[in-house]
Amino acid sequence: MKKNSISEQVPILQVEQLKTYYPIRKGIFSRTVGHVKAVDDVTFSIYPGETLGLVGESGCGKSTIGKTIIRLEQPTEGEILFDGQSISAFSLKEMQGIRTDLQIIFQDPYSSLNPRKRVEDILAEPLQVHQLLPKHEIPRQVEKLLEKVGLPKSYKDRYPHEFSGGQRQRIGIARALSLNPKLIICDEPVSALDVSIQAQILNLLKDLQHEMGLTYLFIAHGLGAVKYISDRIAVMYLGKIVEIAKTKEIFEHPKHPYTQVLLNAYPVPNPRLRSKERIIVQGDLPSPVNPPNGCRFHTRCPYVQAVCREKEPVLSSDEHAVACHFPLA
Repeated sequence: MKKNSISEQVPILQVEQLKTYYPIRKGIFSRTVGHVKAVDDVTFSIYPGETLGLVGESGCGKSTIGKTIIRLEQPTEGEILFDGQSISAFSLKEMQGIRTDLQIIFQDPYSSLNPRKRVEDILAEPLQVHQLLPKHEIPRQVEKLLEKVGLPKSYKDRYPHEFSGGQRQRIGIARALSLNPKLIICDEPVSALDVSIQAQILNLLKDLQHEMGLTYLFIAHGLGAVKYISDRIAVMYLGKIVEIAKTKEIFEHPKHPYTQVLLNAYPVPNPRLRSKERIIVQGDLPSPVNPPNGCRFHTRCPYVQAVCREKEPVLSSDEHAVACHFPLA
């Protein structure tokens, strides 16, 4: 992203103190007995033309954030500002108008496409719903979309089962591009693909971003893809963001112990470039139904002290933000 300092820009997306809880119901009257705190008081911004990577273990809530932003899930609390407009309380009808500018690429290229529809019908549907083009121009636009993602226009007459996983994901990307959006939420778009195909899809996303001026929220489980495509990275643990910084800073100067844990798992071929500080954690991710008091990482952190168990750290507000009482040097 060739931009000025972040502090000088106006965000295209602002997420403020977002919470997404799922009620736990029991009994014949479905009485609520607790909540799964999938996303718990999350704040971050994304700026025009950049890619913000969002990483963390399975179950940390990163995909829920993406789905809540686009309102496939309903927020419990907090505010979502898109292009300066609050969309947190928008109805489904109001969100339909926003989705011309806000789209999503799903993780699973196999289940995200309707197997009963031809590719032409899949790509034409958004154009028909939003009435962006005259009916007679839609077939040509479908062909342009296929060519844009590196597929022959003749593929428009085929069905999803006739394609490989990588080709299906290209169709999913073409569908997201059909309305010419400003921001695309990429929900683990390469995790279900072979490594060689992952690289092709990542290169395609970067090329499209450069060509169309797109902004991405790129959600991923591991750091490999995120390092390649992201300008900044947000690290998430048990429903909360624990560190946000430029990609280079995250990899060279991590401040949160959990970020260092993720980096330890990232393969670096050159031994001289590997991190000398290795953090070993024990145990599994605590339950989001009953998260630990204080710092949520304290149950697994080798540097834990008394204050970590009692007081929750606040995410700092500088360009390298960290939520830790004792950040790494």
